[in-house]
Amino acid sequence: MDGSIARSVRQIKADPRAIVSPSSIYRLCQAVGHRWRDRTLGPVETIYLFIAQILHGNTSCAHVRQFGGFAFTRSAYCEARKRLPVQVLRDLLRATGQRVTEHASRVGLWCGHRVVSVDGSAFSMSDTKELDGLFRWAPGNRGHELPVSRFVALFDLITGALLDLAPASMRDHELAIVQRLHHLLRPGDVVVADRLYCAYAYLAQLFSLQLHFVIRVPVGSRRVDFRAHRPHARHGHWKGPQSIWIRRLGKHDQIVDWIKPALVPTWLPRETWEALPKLLRVRELRYRITRRGFRTREVTLVTTLLDPEQYPKKAVAELYGLRWQVETNLRHLKTTMRMDVLRCQTLDGISRELAVFGIVYNAVRLVMINAAEAQGVPPDHISFIDVLRWLELGCPGRELPRFLVNPRRCRSPAPRQTRRRPRPLRYLTGPRTPQRNLSNDQHLLLI
Repeated sequence: MDGSIARSVRQIKADPRAIVSPSSIYRLCQAVGHRWRDRTLGPVETIYLFIAQILHGNTSCAHVRQFGGFAFTRSAYCEARKRLPVQVLRDLLRATGQRVTEHASRVGLWCGHRVVSVDGSAFSMSDTKELDGLFRWAPGNRGHELPVSRFVALFDLITGALLDLAPASMRDHELAIVQRLHHLLRPGDVVVADRLYCAYAYLAQLFSLQLHFVIRVPVGSRRVDFRAHRPHARHGHWKGPQSIWIRRLGKHDQIVDWIKPALVPTWLPRETWEALPKLLRVRELRYRITRRGFRTREVTLVTTLLDPEQYPKKAVAELYGLRWQVETNLRHLKTTMRMDVLRCQTLDGISRELAVFGIVYNAVRLVMINAAEAQGVPPDHISFIDVLRWLELGCPGRELPRFLVNPRRCRSPAPRQTRRRPRPLRYLTGPRTPQRNLSNDQHLLLI
């Protein structure tokens, strides 16, 4: 193979910093019982071409034919991708995420714990019959919208590695989807999440798995009262705070027992709900943000880190402040790497495409960690898009270059507005085929 992609493939095979090796691909293929013939587009060559395709902005399969000097057709490459087992790519994604998290000992843990964060987002797909039946969440509006899928991603908060992601329909609840990722968590991990995950049933499940959590409490759904010896609501009644006061740790810092609600969540089976405990001992704390550029002025957190000496209030507040990195990680995946619109037209193809996006993302994260050590800066200060472009150009040279270093930024108070006007095109509100059959006069009347 010739060109920058050929150099990239050779660099990935030869460079010890490479996150994907041929031996790991062969080992995973044999583990799932995948058999293949000795051909031009074997599993290793196909996966490397798939990675190169994602590095080039998820370009078309016709463009992939120009990456190498050996001859293969677009249909041959598509068939080679279909032969790849989905489980192999998903296992490869988890292996790459685990390899990046192995560097957490060099980057540093938080009070001896690995910190993970979960969050959800969505992406759109092609309007095919299979995807339309699975992911269209308004079936009656044929032609008005494209199939949209929700996914939940699990990140290592310190290294930024993507441990795994779980796609599902928009009709599925996010708290039900995230349970498919719990097997990747280890006892003692700290889960950091936003207000959506502050549900008694989910927090009790994390506690049963010997996991800690730091989650923001929604203001409207749960009342938090820091008065000592104050009354509380009885089980099944919601007049007053839904927690029993235990001990005061400081100003706006206390230990309470949350009371199990009377209503069963719609996303949880009743058998699992009945097995949950009646009380859950947690720590509630509240702090104010006086930093310019932050919209929220007061934040209330709930956590199972009960020891105020080992986990001071300020340290817990700073940990939750790192949760915004997950929003940046999702923006890198969906905007920088263009994962907001996927091109495959089948469910298995979508799963393969998501897995390769995650593999490329973890490869960028691994290079960022190595570059941060060489340049003496934190890993999150290395420019993500600069590393991505360097990988796209074929990893020129054996040594890592000096990448761009971003300064520490706070959230800008400027409004989210765009200056460029959109093109004056009409929206497609029906199937495209009947409009192609219109005469010229009728077409002019629609303009």
